[in-house]
Amino acid sequence: MPTEGKQLGNGWYRKFVASSTAYGYQNSERGPTVSIDGRSNGIDAGMGRTWRLESGSVDLSATVGYRDVKLTPYAPANDRAGNLFTFNPQIMLSRQLSSRVDTDLIANYSTGTSSSFVRARIGMRPTERYRIGIEGKWLDGRNYGVKKQGLFVALKVSEKLILELNGGREEPDDRNNNTNYAGIALSTSF
Repeated sequence: MPTEGKQLGNGWYRKFVASSTAYGYQNSERGPTVSIDGRSNGIDAGMGRTWRLESGSVDLSATVGYRDVKLTPYAPANDRAGNLFTFNPQIMLSRQLSSRVDTDLIANYSTGTSSSFVRARIGMRPTERYRIGIEGKWLDGRNYGVKKQGLFVALKVSEKLILELNGGREEPDDRNNNTNYAGIALSTSF
């Protein structure tokens, strides 16, 4: 949401994020290797600044947040579980390559979970209502590293609401248990 008197997509803005993520990784600190299943529910609020460029934009933001992290069957000694507070700096870059093709990059770090996330996309807009393309994601934390490659579709449901679906293949750093991933996101501006 832009600050008073500012246009969305250029200048200062406020942001609020609610999220829920399920994930898993392998751990052997208590003997045989077991699968650790995790869920992280959280909220974040903060501010950012966008600069419009001739054929793209640069966006810097930071949020503070709260996470409720649950790990089962146990929480490994070098991982964090429970109630965590976070500080999350982020940069987003976008560039229009042609009238219908664009690219974007997001990179952020979370102090509370000691994790980072990078996503790169190349997309095409067959119409103004939707965008399709390919994506690569890199996630790193204390006990895991995951690379993901897949596809995404973003549909403009209304003037202020976008529905996004993504999915593909993920490969953990330990190279065991390659699996599929899927995601859904709703975003709005107000």
